[in-house]
Amino acid sequence: MRKILFAILFLNLCSVSAQDLIIDYNQLSDEVLKQINSHRKTLKLGELKEDPILFKAAQDHSIYMNEENNLSHEQMVIDKKFPKDRIKYYQGNDFNVFGENVLYTTIDVKHYSKTDILALAKKVFIQWKRSPPHYRNMISKDYELAGIAFSFDKKTRRLYATNVFGAKGVVIPNQLSNNAFGLSEKSIYCKNVDLGDQIHIGNGLRVEGDDVILYYYDIEKFKRIFKDPSDAIAIDFIEENQFQCASKNNFDVSPIYDGVLSKPIYRDELLSNNKAKNDFKIITKVGKVPKHLKGKNFTLNMVFIFNNCACEYAVPIDIESRSIALFPIKPIVEIPKNTILSNKGIIKTDEHSFAFERNKIVEKFEDTNEYITNDSFLNVDAISESGIIIEYDALSSENFDEIATNENTTSFSEGKYEEVIEEIEIPFTIINETIHSTQIYSYSSIEGNEDLNQKLYQERAIAIENYGKEHLDIAIKPSKIIAKENWETCYIQLEMENLGELATKSKEEIRNYVNANKTTWNRYLDQQRVSKLIANYYGEIETKNPNNEMYLQFLYEVNLRTGIYEKDYNRANLALAKLYDVTFCSAIFDEIVFSELMTNKKLVQNACAALIKHHHYNHFKTVQFLKHWLNEYDTFNKDTQHNLLNLYCVTNEDLLNTWDVSTTKLANVTKPKSLEDSFELFDNDLNLTANYNYVALYYANHINDSEGTNHYFKEVYSSFKDNIKSSKDRVNLGLFLNHWNAYYKTIPLLKAEMKKPTFSKEEALLLAQTYAARETNENSDDLEYILKKAYQLNKNAWCNWQKENKNLLRNTTVKAEFCKMCN
Repeated sequence: MRKILFAILFLNLCSVSAQDLIIDYNQLSDEVLKQINSHRKTLKLGELKEDPILFKAAQDHSIYMNEENNLSHEQMVIDKKFPKDRIKYYQGNDFNVFGENVLYTTIDVKHYSKTDILALAKKVFIQWKRSPPHYRNMISKDYELAGIAFSFDKKTRRLYATNVFGAKGVVIPNQLSNNAFGLSEKSIYCKNVDLGDQIHIGNGLRVEGDDVILYYYDIEKFKRIFKDPSDAIAIDFIEENQFQCASKNNFDVSPIYDGVLSKPIYRDELLSNNKAKNDFKIITKVGKVPKHLKGKNFTLNMVFIFNNCACEYAVPIDIESRSIALFPIKPIVEIPKNTILSNKGIIKTDEHSFAFERNKIVEKFEDTNEYITNDSFLNVDAISESGIIIEYDALSSENFDEIATNENTTSFSEGKYEEVIEEIEIPFTIINETIHSTQIYSYSSIEGNEDLNQKLYQERAIAIENYGKEHLDIAIKPSKIIAKENWETCYIQLEMENLGELATKSKEEIRNYVNANKTTWNRYLDQQRVSKLIANYYGEIETKNPNNEMYLQFLYEVNLRTGIYEKDYNRANLALAKLYDVTFCSAIFDEIVFSELMTNKKLVQNACAALIKHHHYNHFKTVQFLKHWLNEYDTFNKDTQHNLLNLYCVTNEDLLNTWDVSTTKLANVTKPKSLEDSFELFDNDLNLTANYNYVALYYANHINDSEGTNHYFKEVYSSFKDNIKSSKDRVNLGLFLNHWNAYYKTIPLLKAEMKKPTFSKEEALLLAQTYAARETNENSDDLEYILKKAYQLNKNAWCNWQKENKNLLRNTTVKAEFCKMCN
């Protein structure tokens, strides 16, 4: 889309009457243009050259204004309505940039000598120069050509003047349509889109394979912007070589696009292709990469189409941004007195999982290692240390046969961590290992009727015990058998389906609902039937290095399991407190341990501490723990309450930081508003309060609560701004502000530090990125100073960023500095 700059000026000069006007308009035009070019030269700008087509457009409009006795940029003649129309009328089809200045002045009716013409030309030039909009046209770097023409009205003695500016484009080859898919140019009938919305939508573009995908945070606002079937989005692909330093930007002459325009995708298709998991967001295809551009470097731009008219043109710029981290808060642990840890105890727990089909006991066995994961209930995204995103697949009914087993163990030397451990020298040995005890957890789903379910879970418990004897050589009798309907899992599933109110009803009402909706609940019912055989092994640990972290971790896990099993809760609490200080721990999620943590209030304070450090190893169980104990929040001492709130923040940070959080996942989050009073009790703990506001901000954003988002954003901004202690803190806050598109806060935050000796290269780079992408040409002196500061402190990083964001070179100040400093 093109720049269109119009300016109107009324100029009144003293005059006296005379009979005839004799003036050389060609000479007057030449002299005005000389005045303009002389001034442009002082600014080191290229001269404007006379163009016959622009002259004809200027002459046409001066005559029109004279005839109509009216100063304006519009004509009543449809083919000549606007300056661009008049340029096209005189075959100026290759102009892609244009502008216009007009004025009238009352003059003496006389014979104008060369000296008089020079004086008149100077006065016209000065009046245009003194008017900011006229002046911007005269000194614009975008213009290369001009045409100036006059017309005189004898009756009023007004001299009308028109100066038309322009520059020519080229025809970019390989177009997908020879008429821009029938789109009309921007007109007065176009709907305006707020600049902030243009930025948000434009910056949501991503190339995925051959498709251009749009990520936008508010589907309802999207529907309001694109509300009619004739509203659409098209992508303009601009190749990197269109931004050459040796010449002006090489854009197509089309008034609609600059590069190659993709086929528009209209509202109904945009909405029907939405693949977002969150009901409040939209992720949809908006274009396809043209075949001739595959493998090439190009930039993406977006055309907003309303009523089949190309109305707005968004120019995305990738500005560095990221979410800020929570303030680290160390939990408060209770250290039991007169308690010591032992190197003897339950050294490992093997958990064998069994998946039962509806109404089945035993027919055949399968390895369930690939799909029996606790996280599968929540479908939580995990991010490994290498940055690889892992998505756990949800359990599905086709994965289950009558009964299946999982040899997966949570011990240190077997199971899911075996491959890693084999590469590390283990700094301890285990002696006298023997099986210690077993437990069986046998479940039926809650569907059907209670009597039949009782028969099922009892028979399943027997089948599991027999399987242990026949296939695992476990001859001892189980020390504990829990056999029941799996209501605990069912209640969580109800919340996942936003059926929290139903969860408060009687079991019979819930059972009736599930029985009536078995088809949609199949996956959840499969999960309810997952049962376990737990085998605990006793042994003794020997080490030559008692301070080795791997040994200490294993020692603490042994004491946790043993303390839980032997009901020595001082020993278990000490182990939980120590586990906060180690890098890795999975034993806290062992069935024998976690079952106790879900029922024993004495362990909650220290369990929170351990989970704060290790919650990411099992999000589902951590959420289960939180939901359970937050319901009894008021019964705990203040230290335990503090740890619960701390755990709430760190657990939900992981989930809520994912851009597309499904509505089902959000149901697992205890609503921040419901805990507001609890956090207010710790209002003197500024870091905990800041972390709560952070979680509340992301939650409000995910449910499109704009009022809540604005409120908590201000709270988070204030909290983190007040805690700035270094340039690194300032950069992190700036990145956070950019993450929320709050560029208007990032710029002053960093700009205030620019002239201080402590101003860092990271601050300079971020300020230059944000300022250049958001301030265009309106304050080129300020921009030039900021760019030079960035070059001075961080030239390589700044140049590399510009090379990756060629759209920046639309800004003539940025392009001039880039071409001078980065090539």
